[in-house]
Amino acid sequence: MTSDPEQLAQIELARKLLKTVRHAAYATISEDGSPHNSPLMLIYNEDLTKLYIGSYSESLHVKNLVRTGKAFAVLFDSFTKGQGGVYIIGINAHECNGDELVEALRVHNAVRARHKSQPIDISYYQTAKPSQRMYSMDIAKIEIYSIIRGDDGLVVSEARVEVDARELKDDS
Repeated sequence: MTSDPEQLAQIELARKLLKTVRHAAYATISEDGSPHNSPLMLIYNEDLTKLYIGSYSESLHVKNLVRTGKAFAVLFDSFTKGQGGVYIIGINAHECNGDELVEALRVHNAVRARHKSQPIDISYYQTAKPSQRMYSMDIAKIEIYSIIRGDDGLVVSEARVEVDARELKDDS
């Protein structure tokens, strides 16, 4: 754990974003190499080792996830000037089945409960394709992004600092 006051402030901001941001921008790579970005509900497990996505099995971002196994998620507060954000690299993306689907749905329903939404029954994700499915990926890296301003208040550079998931866990 760092003792640098600036980095501690950024870690606190990242914790706040993880608690309050409902949707993240998920980037994937299309078959032709072009980028594809989708706003999706932010669903992660308690120890910040997994991201989950509930989505239509034929959507472009799902096809890209399954094909490449990778995604890049960005969390940010679009209403606060110069706040920075959290970057998450996901790897090993795949469709959830069996016990993994049960766990993914438990996490998903916990998020839904925080947003005052009704829980989803597992049968929703088990109908014949094409249909909604749950997907999982391992969190490979988490970075905190921030901007650095000069004395005049203008942006002079940026910083991306890798953090350990344990530093971001909300122990409250």
